[in-house]
Amino acid sequence: MKKAFSLLEIILIFSITITFLMIAISSDLPLYLAMLPGLFVLCGISWKHGYTMKDFRIFAWKGIKRNGNVAWLLFFIGMLLPTWYFSGTIDDVNTLFLSLISPNYFFMIAFLVTAMMSMIVGSTIASLSIVGVPLMAAAAQLGLPLPVVAGALVSGGFVGDRSSPISSSFQLLRNAVELETREHFRVILPTMLWGILVSTILFLVLDVSISKPELSLEGHMTLQELPLGSLAVSLVPPFLLLMMILLRQEMKLSFSVAIGVAVVILLARGTEASEWTTGLYYGVESLSGVQDMLPFVLFILIVGAYCQIMEDTNIVQPYINKIFTEQHSLSKNTSKSIGIAGAVSLISPNQSFPIILTGRALFPFWNKYFSKEHLARILADSTVVFAGLVPWSLLAILCSTIVGVPVLMYAPFAMFLLVMPVVTWIYSVVGWKRLSVQKAKEV
Repeated sequence: MKKAFSLLEIILIFSITITFLMIAISSDLPLYLAMLPGLFVLCGISWKHGYTMKDFRIFAWKGIKRNGNVAWLLFFIGMLLPTWYFSGTIDDVNTLFLSLISPNYFFMIAFLVTAMMSMIVGSTIASLSIVGVPLMAAAAQLGLPLPVVAGALVSGGFVGDRSSPISSSFQLLRNAVELETREHFRVILPTMLWGILVSTILFLVLDVSISKPELSLEGHMTLQELPLGSLAVSLVPPFLLLMMILLRQEMKLSFSVAIGVAVVILLARGTEASEWTTGLYYGVESLSGVQDMLPFVLFILIVGAYCQIMEDTNIVQPYINKIFTEQHSLSKNTSKSIGIAGAVSLISPNQSFPIILTGRALFPFWNKYFSKEHLARILADSTVVFAGLVPWSLLAILCSTIVGVPVLMYAPFAMFLLVMPVVTWIYSVVGWKRLSVQKAKEV
């Protein structure tokens, strides 16, 4: 039996890994290269414990294969968003959302509009760039408190980042906890709806309580002025993608159909094929193309290998077992999981690394004593959203840059990010009590 890893060894592995990730982010270096020093240290220390190069190859390949489908989906997303841009889907949907803005309920509607856009594009950054930038400009023109507006926009952006099937975070988490796309969406839907409801009420309270000058949004198209025929055509690609996912069609086929239909629309609307293919590869405006996705794909695959080696060498599991000693309380274990998610998010400068790490590290316990569905919900409501609150997280930095408000200034008003851990804990408490009562009646 191999000797357990010491706490000092674990600290050394994580310190090297996190340090080089921090350096890569601050220096704008590729993240996949920054993972290599931590991977080498991990293998070196594991080798001292009796693991062989053959073991590492087997472990690493298993992790790469597990993340392979996610890597393919990221590649498809890199094709999807520029195609939707050239087909007019992004612009027409943006026009529709901006027409819904009411100055008197600016905070609430800004949150809901950004949430809807983020569910369509599956990205906080893309949704903030598309609807967030014009809404921040309108808010500044109207003299509204910008930290509140920024908090509403970032909150809305994270709705889709957490919950959209075309979000990389969604796919990484459901893959880490071994759920199918439709099942993962079903599991995280209830707390998403409660989180949106609570956040909407809180932003409505802010709208009512914060005095505003006489407001108007001249120049924005009204709902009655929208070209409904053009809008209906533009909505076909995202509608088809959603329907195929709900009907449990294979993800690659679903994305291919959504891309193919959008290509037909963009060609019919006069977009040159050369312009589309260029945007497809290099990206367009704030939307990533295939070229932008390739380094991220490599990073995801290396992180997959890294986490699988940690899992198969049983590095952190003895310490996880010491923390999770209570095998019958869903609420207590939810609290502990949220705490671990917060701790890992605080030391990680990247959103993907803690998603995969916490998912794989906590999976054995949750799958054995409760269910992986509970783990998926808890991590979606903690690990995924925490990335928007940590000032040195790359995602939070990008959010801050786009909205033009520092992280620590918008964080107190990022209601969705703040309420989701509370919502998921309450959901665990209520759900477990209900299940206990049901079991007692059956007995």
